Amino acid sequence: MVKTVSYWRVESDTAHPPPPLKVNSGSQPVSSSLLQEKPRSKKLRHQCNPPDRIQRHQEGVLPPQYELSGVMVVLRHGDRGPLLHVRNLSSINCGHKSYGTQVYKKYVTDILNVSKTNTYINFVGPFMKYPLLPLPSKCGIGHLTPQGVLQHLQLGKILKEIYFFEFNLLGNKQELDDIIVYSTKYRRTFQSVLSFLYSFIPDFDISKIRMREGKGVSFCENDCRCEKTDYFDQKYDQERKDYRKSHPGVIDLVRRINPLIKANPVAEDIVNPLVMRDALLSYVCHGAALPCNDGNCVKVEDVTSLIAYEEWEGKQKRTSAQRKAAKLRSYGLLKNIVATMDGMIGDAKPRVVIYSGHDKTLKYLLDSLAIPNYQLPYYASRLVLELYRNSSVTQTSDYRTSYFFRFVYNGKDITKSIPFCDSITIKQLKSGSVKRGTISLCSVNKLETYIRPELYFKEFNAASFRDACRK
Repeated sequence: MVKTVSYWRVESDTAHPPPPLKVNSGSQPVSSSLLQEKPRSKKLRHQCNPPDRIQRHQEGVLPPQYELSGVMVVLRHGDRGPLLHVRNLSSINCGHKSYGTQVYKKYVTDILNVSKTNTYINFVGPFMKYPLLPLPSKCGIGHLTPQGVLQHLQLGKILKEIYFFEFNLLGNKQELDDIIVYSTKYRRTFQSVLSFLYSFIPDFDISKIRMREGKGVSFCENDCRCEKTDYFDQKYDQERKDYRKSHPGVIDLVRRINPLIKANPVAEDIVNPLVMRDALLSYVCHGAALPCNDGNCVKVEDVTSLIAYEEWEGKQKRTSAQRKAAKLRSYGLLKNIVATMDGMIGDAKPRVVIYSGHDKTLKYLLDSLAIPNYQLPYYASRLVLELYRNSSVTQTSDYRTSYFFRFVYNGKDITKSIPFCDSITIKQLKSGSVKRGTISLCSVNKLETYIRPELYFKEFNAASFRDACRK
C-alpha cells in the first residue's frame, strides 16, 4: 500500500500562473530588454543567470581515446528571494514568464504525481517534509523561486545530453548507487536538486537513487569541527573592512541607499556592500522597480557599481587567512571526491555524484584548489569534475596512471589554473562544428598527493586536520 503524504507538498495551493507583474511606483522596472541590450547591464544579466543563459560550453569535449569514467557536479541553488526583508517585498513577483509554459506545468504535474509513490518516499529520505515546489509568485525570505527551478531544469537538460546521451555514462541500465545525491539541509538546495534531477536523469528514474543530507555548507563529512577557522575568518573580515576603507565611494553609496531598501525605518541598517548587492538582486532579477523613498530611488548604476566592487574585492581576497579557512572547510569534501574517484576507477561505481549546495560551497572548494580570480558563483552555478581513462596509454602495474580529471566551472575549463596539476593541454577541440577551445587534464595522482595530510596541512605546521584546527 502506498504511504500517504501527510500534507500538501507545495507551498501554495494555487495551480494557476502568477498574476501579471506588479511594480512599486517611482523607479522604472528593470526590464528584461534592458538586461539584454544595455552594455552596462550585462553584469546584471550575468548575476541573475536567467535560464536561457545556461548553455553548454567546454563540458565533455575530448578526443575519442579518453573514455569518461564518472562525473561529479557541485551546484549552487537557483534564484531565491532575499535573505532579509526589503522594501515592498510583497509587491515583487518572483514568478517567471515560463511558469505557465508546458515545460513548467509538466514538471509540476510529474513531480506531484511521483511524490505520492513509495519510490519517491524511499528516494527523498531526510527531505520528506520539505515542500516540492516554491511559491508561484511570492518572494519568500531565502526561498527558491520558479526561476530557480527553471534554471536547474535547463542545467539538468544540457548535462544529460552530454553525459548520458553523448557518453552513455549509465550504459543500458541504471543500477543501484550509479547516481549519488547530496544536498544541504536547506529547502532551496533540495528543491534545486530535485528540479535538476528531473531533467538530468533519463526518464526521471529515481528508483535506484537515495538522497543524502550533506554535513554543513561545505559537505565536510567527518572533518567538520575546526576552531581555527574562526581565527582565519576574523582576520579575513578585517582585511575586507580595510578594502572598503580604501573605497569610500562604495561606503557612501551603501549609506545613501540603505534607507531606500530597508523594510522599515527601525529595521537594522545594511552596511555591507555585498549584503546590499544581494538584496537589490531581488528586484533586478525579477523585473521589479528598484526601491524608492520620498522621491529618492535606487538606480541601475548603483547596482552595477556594487557588483563591480564585489568583483574587485573578490580578486583581492586570495589572502593567506581566507585561503587557509577555505582549505580547512573543504578538506572533508576533497577527501570524499578522491574516495569517489577511487570507486569510479576500481568498481565503476558510482557513475555520477551530485552535491547541491551554496555559493560558499563553491567558493571554499575553488579557494582550496587555489584557483585565481574566478568569477564569483551566481545562481545555478556548477563546478563539474570529469574523470577520464586514456585508453591509448600502455597499461602498467600502476593502472591509475591512465586516469585523468578536469574541472569545468560554469562551462569553462579551469584545470590549467590548479597550481599542483602540471596539466596536459589539448588545444582547440570541437563539438560538431562548434569550437570549444583549449582544455586541460590533470593526473588523478596529483589530487591524491595534494590532499595527503602531511602535504595539505604543511602551511599550518601540522600533519593532520585535527592538529591544523587546534587554536
